[in-house]
Formats: sequence, structure tokens, C-alpha cells
Amino acid sequence: MPGKLLCFCFIFFFCCTAFSQSKKEIKKLNIKSCEVSVTENTDGKEIMRKESFEKYDHNANVIENYEYNKDGTFKKKESHKFSKNDDPTEEVIYNENGTILKKTVTVYNDNNDKKEETVFDENGKIVELIRFNYNANEEKISELVTDDKGKTIRRSVYSYDKNGLKTEKKTFDANNVLISTKKYSYGF
Repeated sequence: MPGKLLCFCFIFFFCCTAFSQSKKEIKKLNIKSCEVSVTENTDGKEIMRKESFEKYDHNANVIENYEYNKDGTFKKKESHKFSKNDDPTEEVIYNENGTILKKTVTVYNDNNDKKEETVFDENGKIVELIRFNYNANEEKISELVTDDKGKTIRRSVYSYDKNGLKTEKKTFDANNVLISTKKYSYGF
């Protein structure tokens, strides 16, 4: 029994440190997964439960992520797929019953910039289609969000300074009314 406990403690410690490790370290150490458990003292009793579990691909990308409720029951799952360039190409979110809640598929242009994101609901119906446009300097200059019929939901435009740093993002609603402005400033 002490050997099993020692082994469990080692695995638990290793996974917990891996969970907080960088992608570089996960890849270097060839970590395949990490489970995080929590032990809580309640009424003088130690109760251990699983909190989360992550599974990694050969490039240290999280390909599956499971979350658990405080009572230890399954809460939700996310699965991720990546391109050969390690860009995320698909994300699927499942509920506690294993039913798909949301699926996002991302397509990239020849410069590996996001070209389009399609968001599907639990029935496979398109909820949003997001298209990205870039200038000659490969800076994202606009983002257009439409519904499944092509009707505009919102639109964002980006501004940059002479160094290519993003300075502003303005977001407009379907009627082209400004709904928010985000400004970026940098300290050197």
C-alpha cells in the first residue's frame, strides 16, 4: 500500500507541475496527459475528487480537456484539433451528457492568418460566420460577423501605428452604430 501511495503522490505531483508547465516543457518531457485532483477536509474527513484532466498531442497542444463539478461528476469536455502549423482548426464543447454545445471551425489563409471562423450550435446549424481581412502588412484590418443567412451581426475595424502595433478596435452593430472602442497603448 505505501508503494501505491508513493506512486500516486509522484504522479499527482508530476501532473500538477506539468499542468502549470509551459508548452515547451510539456513537449520536452513528452507529457501525454495531466490529471488534477483536489483533496478537501470536510468534517474531519479527507475527500479527494478529480478537478480536471488534459490530454496533449505530440506538439504539446491540449487536444482534450475535461472539467468536473465539486461533487466529482463530469461537467464538460472540450476537444481541439490543430493544423500542421499548430494553429487551432476545430474546437468542440460538450455538456455533461456528452452532447455538443458548440463547435468552432477555423480556416487560415496562405500566410497562416485566420481567414474564417464558423460557429455551429448543438444541432450543427451555423450560428456565426466570422471573416477576417488583412492589409499588405498582414495586419488584421477588419472582422465581419454574420448569421447563417449572411446578415451582419457586428463588424470590427482595427487601426495600427507606424510600427505595426494595434492602436484601436472599433466595433459596430448590425446597423453600423458604434457599440465600443478599445484603445491600445504601449510602454517601452
